Amino acid sequence: MIVIDTHILLWWATSPHLLSTMADETVTNADTVAVSAITAWEIAVLHRRRRIKIARDPRPWMRDLEETRGLRILPVTIDIGIRAADLHEVLRDPIDSIIAASALTHGVPLVTKDERIQRSGVVATIW
Repeated sequence: MIVIDTHILLWWATSPHLLSTMADETVTNADTVAVSAITAWEIAVLHRRRRIKIARDPRPWMRDLEETRGLRILPVTIDIGIRAADLHEVLRDPIDSIIAASALTHGVPLVTKDERIQRSGVVATIW
């Protein structure tokens, strides 16, 4: 299993040419591709603000990815929430902290282009 950041989900679903070769190979070859449930919130907000273009409303869009691509949605658990609070001092973004904490809690790498997360070293990253 791998966890992918929100922008990776968007690119994987709509613009795969934006993925690095390593990210594309990792997502393609993963037995399970997962996102934090907070990614649904982030996509819904970006869609509402017209900052992203997806084919339809975020709920059926994400449900379709679950069904057609086997996307796994990881809940934000107590452990993830507390771990995210520990990461917040370093990452500064609560959404990034929750996403990174999801990967850490599940013991898997995070596929992300986010340089702050990469440089922080708080979680193994792939780009």
